[in-house]
Amino acid sequence: MLTLQQIITEADILVPNVLAIGDKVAQLNAINHDFFNVVKIPKLARFTGVAGQSDYVLPNDARAKNIDLVKCGLLQYRDLQTDGVMPAQNNYSFDDFTRMLTLSPAPYQNGLQGICRFHRIATTVFSPTSLNVNPDAPAEYHWSYVPALAAWMANTQDDGVKAAIYTDQYKAAWNVAAQNYQKE
Repeated sequence: MLTLQQIITEADILVPNVLAIGDKVAQLNAINHDFFNVVKIPKLARFTGVAGQSDYVLPNDARAKNIDLVKCGLLQYRDLQTDGVMPAQNNYSFDDFTRMLTLSPAPYQNGLQGICRFHRIATTVFSPTSLNVNPDAPAEYHWSYVPALAAWMANTQDDGVKAAIYTDQYKAAWNVAAQNYQKE
């Protein structure tokens, strides 16, 4: 596992620079979010269905755009906003602000196991005063943040050749990671 300080140190070796640590940390925040836009890592939220209850609160890292499966008991629910739901089909909606998952129809009996599968997002906000934290990505992909940061630093110095090399490196790694998490 690499810390932000280790990532910055390695990137500084690749692209010597005079950029401020705060600027590098701000870019690492963007890189951390970009990683999860490319690599869709599944996560499950579980809930227990209550007969007649439609609304369930999901974790803070759930987002409507990242939900790809909702089931309760034997019933699978389709996304009301994007799936073209027909009348009488089971459907769900999710509000990003309240974190409320609404099922229609509501579960038909108590105790049904509900699951919501969604893709992880970056939740850590990095700060220049705390460089000992790790990126949100799985540890085996922390190294890819080094060429991503180096590519940005090379671009700030108008070194298009280095920027292109490092961009190719981290994008190739992220594409492999995306394939590793992709379901058939």
